[in-house]
Amino acid sequence: MLTLTSGLSQLRPYYKEDTREVFGVLLNSTSAAEANLSLEVLRGLVPDKPLVTACNLREVLRSLPASPFTMRVDELTLRRTAGLEKHIAVLSKELPDGLEVCVTTAGNLVLDLIVKQDGEKLFWTPIPVTHDYVNPAMIDLVISSGYLLDEVIELIKCMGIVFNPKFYLSIDDFHLEYAAEAIEDLGFLF
Repeated sequence: MLTLTSGLSQLRPYYKEDTREVFGVLLNSTSAAEANLSLEVLRGLVPDKPLVTACNLREVLRSLPASPFTMRVDELTLRRTAGLEKHIAVLSKELPDGLEVCVTTAGNLVLDLIVKQDGEKLFWTPIPVTHDYVNPAMIDLVISSGYLLDEVIELIKCMGIVFNPKFYLSIDDFHLEYAAEAIEDLGFLF
């Protein structure tokens, strides 16, 4: 898999004020119809290569487990393999760009994945996951940070969770993958 950091750097120039909301729908909506519609809107504004990157980023976000979930290791192993420090009931790690990734656990149950920025806490996933894969405010952080997504993926792997998102080579691949689901979802939208 291509490194996510390099892929995100291709996406950042197009993730601007006028495209931010549409990208948010493409990246984060649990509805295949909404994602496909937003992709078509973006096709007129953004070159294909960054759009394919966005489709692949959507699959990464979709493949990450929603809290709460069971990890395959104990807390001590997670601390050791992920390089986390324990502060009272939270395991955390500060990233080079100032973000802090925190995990709350109860044995091998991961209660929450939290990202702190300037003292503000953002939960990774909305509970329950119904309309968005991740907290919508998290999308800006994922795209702007050169470290956050890679760290979260590494953390999930250290938890012993299989992480194998789909990978697209073209926009057409994405459309074909979600064609049936998008048609079904369109019935619910209209």
